[in-house]
Amino acid sequence: MERHGSSLGQPYRLVDPFQIERDERTHQKPTYISNAIHTSKYTFLNFLPICLLQEFRRSANLYFLVIAILQSIKQISPLTPVTAIAPLVMVVSVSLLREAIEDRKKRLSDGFINAKPVLVLRNFEEQQIVWESIQVGDLVRIHEREAFPADGIILASSEENGSCFIDTSNLDGEANLKSRSSLRVTSKLVFDRTSRDKEKFFIKCEQPDQDLYRFAGNLSVDSKMYSLSEKQFLPRGSTLMNTKWVMMLVVYTGHDTKVMKNARAAHHKLSHLDLQMSRTVVFVFFIQVLLCAIAACVHHFHFDSSVLIHVGDEHSKSQESVLLFLSFIVLMNTLIPISLVVTVEIIKTVHAKFITWDNKMRDSNGEGAMANTSSLTDELGQVKYIFTDKTGTLTQNQMVFRKCSVGGGVYVAKQKRSLLSGVSISSLDALNAGTTGTSTYHSDDSQPSELPPISYFRRLLRNLESRESHFALAMSLCHTVVCEYDRTTGALSYNSDSPDECALVRGAEAMGVRLFERCGHKLYVAITEEDRHGSHVKTVTYTLTFQILRVIHFSSDRKRMTIIVRDENGGIKVICKGADSVILERCDHYLSSKEETMAHATQFAEEGYRILLFAERDLDENYYSSWEDRYDEAELDIHSKEAKTEALVDEIERHFTLIGASAVEDKLQVGVPETISLFQKAGIKIWVLTGDKLETSLEMGKLCRVVTPKMQEVIIQGTTRYEMTQQLEKALQNSKESQAVLIDGSALTLALLPANRNNFLKLALQSATVIVCRASPIQKALVVELVKAGVPDVTLAVGDGANDVSMIRAAHVGVGVMGQEGMQAVRSADYAVQQFSHLGRLLLYHGRLSYLRTTQCIDYFLYKNIVFTVPHFFYGIASAFSAQTFFCDLYITAYNVVFTALPVTIRAVMETDLLEAIAAKFPELYRFGATNMFFSHRTMAKSSSLAVCHALITTAVPLLLAQHSNLGEGDSFWAASVASFFYIVPIVHFQIFFETWNWTWLICLTYALSLGAFFMCIAVYDHFVGDVEGVWRTVIARKGFWLGFALASVACILPVVAYKCYEENFETSNPVHILRRTRLHNKVLDSSGVDTLGSTDLTTSVVPSPQATSNKRP
Repeated sequence: MERHGSSLGQPYRLVDPFQIERDERTHQKPTYISNAIHTSKYTFLNFLPICLLQEFRRSANLYFLVIAILQSIKQISPLTPVTAIAPLVMVVSVSLLREAIEDRKKRLSDGFINAKPVLVLRNFEEQQIVWESIQVGDLVRIHEREAFPADGIILASSEENGSCFIDTSNLDGEANLKSRSSLRVTSKLVFDRTSRDKEKFFIKCEQPDQDLYRFAGNLSVDSKMYSLSEKQFLPRGSTLMNTKWVMMLVVYTGHDTKVMKNARAAHHKLSHLDLQMSRTVVFVFFIQVLLCAIAACVHHFHFDSSVLIHVGDEHSKSQESVLLFLSFIVLMNTLIPISLVVTVEIIKTVHAKFITWDNKMRDSNGEGAMANTSSLTDELGQVKYIFTDKTGTLTQNQMVFRKCSVGGGVYVAKQKRSLLSGVSISSLDALNAGTTGTSTYHSDDSQPSELPPISYFRRLLRNLESRESHFALAMSLCHTVVCEYDRTTGALSYNSDSPDECALVRGAEAMGVRLFERCGHKLYVAITEEDRHGSHVKTVTYTLTFQILRVIHFSSDRKRMTIIVRDENGGIKVICKGADSVILERCDHYLSSKEETMAHATQFAEEGYRILLFAERDLDENYYSSWEDRYDEAELDIHSKEAKTEALVDEIERHFTLIGASAVEDKLQVGVPETISLFQKAGIKIWVLTGDKLETSLEMGKLCRVVTPKMQEVIIQGTTRYEMTQQLEKALQNSKESQAVLIDGSALTLALLPANRNNFLKLALQSATVIVCRASPIQKALVVELVKAGVPDVTLAVGDGANDVSMIRAAHVGVGVMGQEGMQAVRSADYAVQQFSHLGRLLLYHGRLSYLRTTQCIDYFLYKNIVFTVPHFFYGIASAFSAQTFFCDLYITAYNVVFTALPVTIRAVMETDLLEAIAAKFPELYRFGATNMFFSHRTMAKSSSLAVCHALITTAVPLLLAQHSNLGEGDSFWAASVASFFYIVPIVHFQIFFETWNWTWLICLTYALSLGAFFMCIAVYDHFVGDVEGVWRTVIARKGFWLGFALASVACILPVVAYKCYEENFETSNPVHILRRTRLHNKVLDSSGVDTLGSTDLTTSVVPSPQATSNKRP
């Protein structure tokens, strides 16, 4: 056989189990990549250059690198290079250290995985090798509870039919075992030396991709081709379960495996606050340039060049002005805080840890929330729109069969229904149903006495041609449920990828049709008939066997699932179940009135149930044989397999006879209505995007309080583009704030057309809530992207299944719910919670505090850097704007990274504006984050103005005192410099003291240590630093210094204290101050038992209206 390396450039690859042996004989290199995994990013040689390149891609680091270079030029810099290089090196070193630690962890993990042992069959002899030595084409034997080391195809197993079970929880988080089965032709192969010349086979398959649930290929055995699908595919990372051993042929290795194809680096999202912070830094830079230009121009036009200190006389006056401008740029570089970005990253990381450590967000098993990223914690405090899936997100995804409609009658399960209670029902053993005609149909489950018992339904099973028998058999056959028996008790349980299917099979069992075995391509069901004669009941049970000919699986796009079976008499039947929107259009006949069935289905939906329609079709043997041949042929075409098989599936899923409709209940999760009410009070709008019927979605919306009784329901159901345009225009004319818009998937397609999308967006934004039903995964993402592009507000998408991934990735913040549908949503999300109710705490507590703390941190950083930097400009007035530094180099170096770093960091981690219990009572407080009230132009102007005033005071007072001292000119300058620096550091500490509300022992200790360290360092510097050596001792010995310090402190702090006193006692624009006053008042009146806090109303004139501020983001 020819070498298959040529397939590398083709859209498929050839896998030959004998190629490895030939490569070894001819000493050729393997055709495909090795199985070694390398997730570490760096090597010893490239670590430093790659990391440095990444760091200096950041604009802030690049800016300070340029400053460091300028400071190295003597003709420009008034400072020594160390003042810029030292902070830059410290900041970059922290980032490099973090990268090194993370990469080392990955390298150790890679080494452990690559060194795992495994048994392979080479030259028809078993050998033990390590995982990284596995090659494409290896025959690998895997034993029970062992992980698969590479992607492969099952050839045989310890089971006679070649089947096995695998656990894929490490890949997708799904706890249910999945079945895999080998082709019959390979299950008979013998892998030993006696058969080495007999077994001639190879695989032709597609090149590796990211889809975990899809595989297409062909197997050639003795020149005959067989189709391979995902049912034969064994992915790396999954584990063999309930099977002694399997033999697999490796098709993908290493980074070609599907799990590694999915292990892409997470897309780094920037929060709105990060973007605004970047814009603020750019604005500060322009202010810095403006000040430097003013200084250079003033010197150029008003002072003689002879007064220049460090610019030589050999330059012309214009050249001197340019050099002076650059000197001022260097001198005032601290206006932009070098450690701001690193500090914000640190505090966000701590905030993310708080989310992970929060015990109030744990479930009964102790599992808590997850933060897959730390960069968006502040974004959680600014959310304005939440887009949520329904099934598994708002509901428990624990299905219970409730009702069905067959032949014009309704069968009802006699069980207590409580969609709000969140209490699940353990079994359907007590399922009791009866039938009524449509004229006596009751939707209220509270009247079970009017419904006949289940025995009546079982009596109908005596005739297998009855409509009820057809429906019960369809429920028990059309699924992918696997039967599992407990080895100890022998109890039967059902396992499926979909909870719906298990609920339907249990419902069929209660009706008298019990699935008790699924073995290979056979389904075994037990029929239990009842015959009543007065009080005497005779029960007869017998079994039926059905051969599975073909299973066409459910998908979100198809919205249906089909199975083709052959009964014991040789008859072939196609059974299909799915959404009414796709089943009805495929039905030509009806066992009962279409209108009656759909009326029942609508009634079920209005009660909040999930609806599925069942249909069937009998096939002629010749037709099916012809269709199967064409289908098998289509499966062998790797290039056009999907298109051809979809066309054939569409052909056979036609001309159905509608059997009936089922209603399955999915209970709301505990706390969902209360959480949604909190969000509504917080000014957050909830949009529900679901695949259910409109009636089901509306009823569920009412139950979970997304739709309130006061809301007007606006249903958009246009069927043409013109009709949709007319409906949207009419709805806009009659639009109200208290309205709920409902639209289905087909109408949404028209609404999102370019001619209608703006009107649809306007209507949706003007509404209190929007419910999109029958939505596909891509439509969910399109809706999120529409709002994301149309408004400046923060969007959040929450879901629990693979069909929610595109929506989660489209939103500013994605949240996954750890439910029954695996971990794809969780792994694609930025944050994950155990249940929807935890989302309330994630946003209203963690998000609000993170936003508050981060904005306070940024605001204080700008304040303290302006206070420290602007004195250089003010001193220019006294020094002819000669770019003479006002502080010594060591003070400039240490100010940001030593003297003022700790207080702002600790406060940003620990600060709270209100006690948790008080803040929890008033979700309206969240609106300040959603409207970005704490980091607006107003707050920035306020803190900047205050900083300039403090800078002026701390510069002018020491300079005035120095002029009246009897020191020499040089000594008086350094005395003023040291005095000014001494004034600045305590004053910026006093400022953060008065801004802090949450005084804990850690914050007190931190502030005290920071000030104490400053005094100690000043004293030490006075003994060793050249220009200021001895100045400190001279200055503190003078009464004028302490008088100046007192005057400067009072002048700076007294207005702040006065304003804070006014805020805490009289301010009404911020509800936080009102709540603090109320809490203090409650303490005074505690003995009277009057709860004034509980009666405080924050919604009247205190909290900003979301409508008034929703589109105002600075």
